[in-house]
Amino acid sequence: MKLNESITGRTRLLGLLGNPVEHSVSPQLHNTLNTLLGIDAVYIPLKVEKGKLGDMVAGLKAGNFTGFNVTIPFKEDILRYADHMTDEVRLVGSANTVRNTGGVLFAFNTDSDGFFRAFEEETGSGFQGKNVTILGAGGTARSLAAKAASKGAYRLNIINRTRRKAEDIASMIRSSYDLVCETEEFANKLALAKIMKESDIIINATSLGLYPDIQESPLDDDIRFNSEQIFYDVIYNPVKTRFLQQAERFGCKTVGGLGMLFYQGILAYEIWMDVKIPDSILKELYAEFSKYLCR
Repeated sequence: MKLNESITGRTRLLGLLGNPVEHSVSPQLHNTLNTLLGIDAVYIPLKVEKGKLGDMVAGLKAGNFTGFNVTIPFKEDILRYADHMTDEVRLVGSANTVRNTGGVLFAFNTDSDGFFRAFEEETGSGFQGKNVTILGAGGTARSLAAKAASKGAYRLNIINRTRRKAEDIASMIRSSYDLVCETEEFANKLALAKIMKESDIIINATSLGLYPDIQESPLDDDIRFNSEQIFYDVIYNPVKTRFLQQAERFGCKTVGGLGMLFYQGILAYEIWMDVKIPDSILKELYAEFSKYLCR
């Protein structure tokens, strides 16, 4: 018998706060990074019950956690416990990454930067001068709308089931960036078809099509597209959502959410550990991570 010496009193602690967390693949990503980089740390998922977020954050501070991720449904609520936050976090009103420095909590949002890096790599395109449509009006949509605006989109369309939430995002964009930002409801089929036809980039930021409800899509099958358009889905399970399959029928370029998931995690790790992960490691790790998720 050999004793397990992988975790000691010197091991740095990282975690994920959310509910649910059972499905998360973040432990696989971050603990693999610990091994590859030779860093003595461990990442664990922590399920937080309703009303207990403050208690959990206090516990992580008391336990000297180096940092933690935050996922649904706490990305907005976590800001109540942050001592400092980036300008982007303040603008979009949510964070997914927190660093603990001597009991002082710094809030970051790596979702949008992870999205943009993945989008550029996988499409060979950016947002400069593009007409961008975002489906959904939740926290992810808000973050991606701000990123598209900051990267030079000339027009944004926010489509949602209810217009009020879409208008909340549009108001934020209009007050911070010089571009046209309009809203519409999914129920307005004629207006939606026109917006789809005129869009260069269409992003699904809803949960429609997420496993196990893989037959769902935010768009009806009768909407037509053209082969010059780019479709992006933030969902990574399944790898090919019905939304992306609808676009592929018209020869459109389609990208799933795996790259966004990967890079937001990489950026969070770099923030916690104050390291820059070499491209050679990223390439190898992305290949293994992809195979793991596509099993």
